[in-house]
Amino acid sequence: MPSKSDTRSDPEGSEDDLETGNHWIDDYIPYKLYKVTSLLNMRLHKRLKANGVNLSQWRILSVLRAYGRLTLSQIIDYTLMEQPTVSRVVVQLEQEGIVTRHSNAEDSRIVEVVITRKGADTFNDIVPTAIRHQRIAFETLPCEELETFGKVLRRIERNIAEDF
Repeated sequence: MPSKSDTRSDPEGSEDDLETGNHWIDDYIPYKLYKVTSLLNMRLHKRLKANGVNLSQWRILSVLRAYGRLTLSQIIDYTLMEQPTVSRVVVQLEQEGIVTRHSNAEDSRIVEVVITRKGADTFNDIVPTAIRHQRIAFETLPCEELETFGKVLRRIERNIAEDF
């Protein structure tokens, strides 16, 4: 009988494991990354909700605070969110006075978004919660492992970006 690790390496498995599963996904790294990201987002969502901000708003606020004035296309690229969602959330944030939208000086068809002072204050109120959230998630990992993990993620991201 094959060991559990043997069946994990064969996603097709065998007739014997159709009822019990072959556990191949237990070692499938994209699934693990998705699962960890989903867990982090679920927990962060609870923390953000207390500040009256949802995950989509937080993602847009974060990239605007990190990179300054951005076009809608740039926000989409940085947040990996769909265009209709970004447009809707930017309108919400503008209505709340957290961002402002401007036409590009060179091409009026391009909309640029800038965080306002109120938006920066909102971001500054939330960022300690986000940092604490990250610290809790990674608290048992030594600094060297976290540094290596960050480097590995950046390499994976570059590999994927080169493939597009």
